Amino acid sequence: MQVRRFMVDQVPAEGTEVALSAGEALHAGKVLRLRLGERVDVLDGAGVRAEAVLSQAGVGRRFEGMACRILRRESCPEPPLNLRLYMAPPRARLMGDAVRAATELGVRRLTPILCRFGVARPDAGALDGWRQDVLAAVKQSGNPFLPVLDAPTGFAEALRDAAEPGVFGAVPRGGAGGGGRVCFAGRCLGVWIGPEGGFTAEEEEALLAKGIAPMAVGPWILRVETAVPALLGRLWGELAHA
Repeated sequence: MQVRRFMVDQVPAEGTEVALSAGEALHAGKVLRLRLGERVDVLDGAGVRAEAVLSQAGVGRRFEGMACRILRRESCPEPPLNLRLYMAPPRARLMGDAVRAATELGVRRLTPILCRFGVARPDAGALDGWRQDVLAAVKQSGNPFLPVLDAPTGFAEALRDAAEPGVFGAVPRGGAGGGGRVCFAGRCLGVWIGPEGGFTAEEEEALLAKGIAPMAVGPWILRVETAVPALLGRLWGELAHA
């Protein structure tokens, strides 16, 4: 049975009700056509999730007052690695794919970076769309931690302010997949992924000067939306065997 998940501001105590926001109620009632007594999950985005049942169907065409009763509430432990993804946005729909993959793979903060070879220059409307991608991925995957999504920022500014150690998705040189094993000295790690044309030589030099190490997955150049799950998957795999 497929479990439907909804975001709430705060998950209350077991046995009590929580109202769904206008957008969530409309989606539950109009799109999913949920009925009283149906099983749902609710998430607060801060590590708390709960099993619940639909207890109030709501009224009117917008299902105002729709609510769920909490059956079982749990606080999820923090992931063993706090990942921050710095990513040059690809075009339109492809950025949505990358954002959803990053969310499903547990990125805690996503910072779009504007690089010299970048193909997209997103506006405020794009940021709103990415927020919807983040929400959709959290609810689809059941990830209880809602990532922070920053406004796009210039490469130099993002690198100047970066405080965590990190790796960057490097274009393979000489047909070899570069990068040794990652040293997980702390819980925080930055992952830098440039545009399809890769980082410029100057940008790579700046990353290396900051102590950020190159990492490639395989011998070929990857698209941004491919590099995101590939690098994140490799990092989680290495952490499991660290």
